Amino acid sequence: MIIDPNLQILLCRGHYAQGVIMAVELNLLDAARLDAAFNLATQVFTEASTLHRALKIGLNEYREHLRHPFEMMVSEGLSIAATDNHSCDLVGCLIVTDFSNQLVEKANPSQKFAPLSALTKDLCRQYQRKRLISAADAILVDMAAVSKEAGGGGIYKQMRAAADGFARSRGFKLVIGELSSPVTQHVVLERLGHRKMAEINFAEFQYGNERPFHTIQKPPSIILSEGDL
Repeated sequence: MIIDPNLQILLCRGHYAQGVIMAVELNLLDAARLDAAFNLATQVFTEASTLHRALKIGLNEYREHLRHPFEMMVSEGLSIAATDNHSCDLVGCLIVTDFSNQLVEKANPSQKFAPLSALTKDLCRQYQRKRLISAADAILVDMAAVSKEAGGGGIYKQMRAAADGFARSRGFKLVIGELSSPVTQHVVLERLGHRKMAEINFAEFQYGNERPFHTIQKPPSIILSEGDL
């Protein structure tokens, strides 16, 4: 991977799952790619996220809920877009935000999304008991998505390296991840060696009189991780 002096354009090589070499350009995600990134990220999350499936959240309602927060995160200038040099299509995005923004009290979400918001708040409370965070201390890798056509080419790893390097150049010291799948927990905790800072068991988490995530069995819990940049 080559990074230009302004940290604006990053070049890497990836592979399609079929073994065809793909040249990929990584850029800081900007307004020109925002719609494509939003569509890709929301499509991937509604199909793959156990949290969203447990709450029966559909694609259209998720997009309506997420649009403004998504735009605000991208406007921070920390997110990464991966574009196929051959087709010029967006094939991956990594949405990154200053973690301190997650610690600010926000307006109450709609009833359907309220359990998700409560889950995140509980994770953040656990984290704050161990560490105090100020602005520009830590980034949160909030969303990551790679298109099906580009899966298996190491694009996520390249985007993470690019985002971490850029955040480090901006003075950030830590990277936070909200890990809700077996794959991300294995990669981030075991392979990357990040620390487990907070954890909530899905079967035990209660919102009101309900346990909205009790149907999730793998993994049994959601974890908030922390790594050094």
